[in-house]
Amino acid sequence: MSLNSFSQADTKTVCLPSKVARQAAKELVRYDGCVAENDLLSTVVNKLEERDEHKDTIIELLNGKDENNQYIIHQQELQIGQYEHLTDDLQKELKGQKVKSFLWKAGTFIGILTSSYLLIK
Repeated sequence: MSLNSFSQADTKTVCLPSKVARQAAKELVRYDGCVAENDLLSTVVNKLEERDEHKDTIIELLNGKDENNQYIIHQQELQIGQYEHLTDDLQKELKGQKVKSFLWKAGTFIGILTSSYLLIK
């Protein structure tokens, strides 16, 4: 049974030199590490893409808020302009009322003086 013809019957095993077998084992371990690293990097890339999407959403929301704030500021400026116009109109009306009041007082005073002069005479 020790003949070569009988020992060659089992072809399922392959004999490699130990140096080649060690190199193959190292390469298989490296390959497994590369596959694991590739999976990890894919996960990192997906997380970064999600983060970028969140950033874009936040930027869009902030731009919308900025537009709303600009609109509010514009409306406030218009309101301030209306208040200033209203203040100017009220000051003009107040000056007119002062003039009317002065004329009324002066007319009354002159009327009383004239009536007094006519009564005394």
